[in-house]
Amino acid sequence: MQDNFFRRKIMASFVTTITLAMILASVYIYHDTRATFDYGAEFLIAVIFYGIFGGIIILIYGSLVSALIEVIMNRWFRINIPFYVLLHGVFGLIMLLVNPILALFGVGAALFYACTDRWILHRKKRDKPTLMFLLSPLSVTMVTWSILSFITPEQPPFTAEDAVAFVTSGEGTIIDKFPKKEGVITVGNAIRETSVEEIDDEVYIVTFTETWKDEEAGGPWSISYKVERGSSTIYEEKSGL
Repeated sequence: MQDNFFRRKIMASFVTTITLAMILASVYIYHDTRATFDYGAEFLIAVIFYGIFGGIIILIYGSLVSALIEVIMNRWFRINIPFYVLLHGVFGLIMLLVNPILALFGVGAALFYACTDRWILHRKKRDKPTLMFLLSPLSVTMVTWSILSFITPEQPPFTAEDAVAFVTSGEGTIIDKFPKKEGVITVGNAIRETSVEEIDDEVYIVTFTETWKDEEAGGPWSISYKVERGSSTIYEEKSGL
């Protein structure tokens, strides 16, 4: 009996965790305004992220609270299902200490956990299988991932112009004084040039070179960045001083 009790709590934690992670990941994808390479991949990463952190809280805190509620009610009262579910929701309000929005999800997760727990118990008492019920959130997650992957728009080519725009998009760096696109500008005694070269498919070397009309000011200086879609690293730096 004890084994069934704890196994039921773990099963309820699993179903609640996957369901909550899927909902939170969907909300995240819906409100994410950044350019996305793959909706499906981003959704799956979000599910894993929320699943790990949410799962730890639900398994430890949620299961412990649920077990205490059930033990106390079984000992002194006859379990009333609506009251049992409501008590779980009250303890879910603990997330108010962190954030009111999180409290909303905390209460929702707690109520869903309690309902899931009662449903599993109901099935067990009637010797009915629970495997399909446990696999349902995983199935819905995989279907959602497949749909999001399918509707992800094809990425446009990452061009040399895009590479220059990406590496010059920051502020407060040494390359702020260089042209924001391929070309040359003259500022006083300094000649500043931005150039780009493709070294692989959608991989570029963007170089910023500074020379001086007055040779006594020193030799040319340059810095190069290796730029790919979404990332850039310093490739080479030269100084003629």
